Amino acid sequence: MSNRMLRRIVPIAVFAAVAAYAQVCEEKVLYNGAGTSGQMENASRTFPEPPEWSTNWGEMGSMKPPYIRLSGMKNVKADWIGALAFSALPKDVQGGTLRLKVRATQRVKFGVWLSSTKGTGNVVFNDVPANTTRLLEIPVEKMLGSGKQKVEKVWIGLFGVPANQYTTLFVDDVSLTCTVKAGEVSSVVASVSEDSGAGFTPTNTVAMSPVRNPLCLSSSVNPSSAAYSDVDRKRLLDSTTSLFVLNYREHWQIRESLEQEECTPAESRRLWYRNLFFVDRNRLRDSVVANPKGVFDEAVAFAAANNYSFMPLLVADVEYAYRDCQDTLCATTQFTKSRLLQAGLPSSFVRGSKLKLVYDPYFAVTQRKTLPQVEICVSGKCSSLSVNKSIELELESAGVQKIVVKLTSGGISQRHNLYVEVK
Repeated sequence: MSNRMLRRIVPIAVFAAVAAYAQVCEEKVLYNGAGTSGQMENASRTFPEPPEWSTNWGEMGSMKPPYIRLSGMKNVKADWIGALAFSALPKDVQGGTLRLKVRATQRVKFGVWLSSTKGTGNVVFNDVPANTTRLLEIPVEKMLGSGKQKVEKVWIGLFGVPANQYTTLFVDDVSLTCTVKAGEVSSVVASVSEDSGAGFTPTNTVAMSPVRNPLCLSSSVNPSSAAYSDVDRKRLLDSTTSLFVLNYREHWQIRESLEQEECTPAESRRLWYRNLFFVDRNRLRDSVVANPKGVFDEAVAFAAANNYSFMPLLVADVEYAYRDCQDTLCATTQFTKSRLLQAGLPSSFVRGSKLKLVYDPYFAVTQRKTLPQVEICVSGKCSSLSVNKSIELELESAGVQKIVVKLTSGGISQRHNLYVEVK
């Protein structure tokens, strides 16, 4: 995991640094179509097709040809990412912004982030409307933190691209506005220190707290709409002590998914959020648990920023009730208590045969004060994973692989088969 996402960056700046800062900035063009081509590394690319580096589809607003074009289509909903390596990089930067123009043939969720010699930075997302050229100006500090950094690559991605939808992305005029001139170093560089030490830095999140401040995303994710009106909520609260009430079909779908032995990696990725969506949308009060969609989206961004080789384990431990029919016409029902105890992964694939997982309370949705115990098994070898710790799994060769996760909480155990594709 990128330490940059979860550790604090503590500036101890002096006022004299402000004047020095202005003197060392130099804008560096990374791509403008005029002999500044680069490459997208195949090892990191999940875009369906390689980029075309000098395309001319005519003038599109402020985007003038030539520009970079990436296109393609997949038969499953997926995230498309890739690392752009420009000839002008690596380059020392100090503050400033990353500028680029983007345009797409469909409405897309576009993400951009930087990698430096110190690691991979935060993903910054922007919604880009269809057939509209957007000029994005993103502070480098927002992606990599304060101080001098040596930028090595510019990462771009389209997130949640629908299945069977041919999509084209255009990119142009990429630049860094404050690169450091050779031989010059601002006093800001010496005035910044970071928490040192390799490995994972916990978020110190309280698992049962419904509050999750943005971690990798630029803003909080809105919760799903509630299924019950205020009147229905009050009526149900008078009839049950449960804070979530599902219908029997939703409960049956949850139980069926927890008991199935096999599924595709894409299905495996969806199940954690789908089951929590069933529970959370049937809430009788707001802010009972952390927003599952927000937790899931943060986990997806986390995995993408770490090239899908390091990701959080998603955990759910939520009690609910479902309405159980007492007669053939379902004229009479009773509330039956149940519990969702489930693990998940935010990606359907892993980059390389080694996968590092972290168990952080930020990525847990629960009403309980204590988190489930976790045991993870790969190829018959099992290891315990403690809270605020990480583990590295050695997967077999490329293709679909199974990761078995056993959760134990409050005397209940649940075993899950999670599937990922090793790329």
